[in-house]
Amino acid sequence: MIQRASFAVLAAGLLLAASPVGAITLTFDNLAEGTVLSNQYAGLGATFSPNAFSGPGTSTSGEAWATNTDMTIVSSTGADVGGLGLPALAGGNLLRGLAGWSSEDGDPSFRITFARTATGFSAAFAGVSAGADVSLFAYNGAALVSTVSGTGTGTDTSQFVLGYAGPVTSIAIRPGSFNDWVGVDNITYTLVPVPEAGTFAMVGLGLMLLAFKRRRPA
Repeated sequence: MIQRASFAVLAAGLLLAASPVGAITLTFDNLAEGTVLSNQYAGLGATFSPNAFSGPGTSTSGEAWATNTDMTIVSSTGADVGGLGLPALAGGNLLRGLAGWSSEDGDPSFRITFARTATGFSAAFAGVSAGADVSLFAYNGAALVSTVSGTGTGTDTSQFVLGYAGPVTSIAIRPGSFNDWVGVDNITYTLVPVPEAGTFAMVGLGLMLLAFKRRRPA
């Protein structure tokens, strides 16, 4: 009975050490307007890069993928945004402005690369007119594991949240198309923690002791 109880405690400790803890939400409100988003959130395990895709595009615009995706932080109450919808899912600062969008040379895309495996990803999109052109591309390593897209064609104030629950190492995002400005906000994810070396050592020692006890004659 003692051996079983000890093993249960050790197993529970290992599971706790390897389980996700605490969602992180990036609102961009700590960044100044006009900031070009890149590695400002590296300390929170997320790095942003523009132009996740190249070549022929896949949206209803018929345009190729952009080579100059806008990654500018703008104020949702400033002049550099369109209608967001009410009650707005996006507020404070947003990623992407009207000025940057109007200068893009095709369908925008960007990638979020995580420092380690992430789960429970979601993001809010506002000012959408072509829902199907807003997409998440979930990657685990080099493998594309899922694509999640909005639906329908609404007004330029349509808004929604897209998410993917499974484990990912990066997420590529198409925030609308060449024909559609879309603001991005409230990016949420959970990083799976790496168990500390001491945790592995303690669990290993415990398992060795249990094995030794089992080998002893009754």
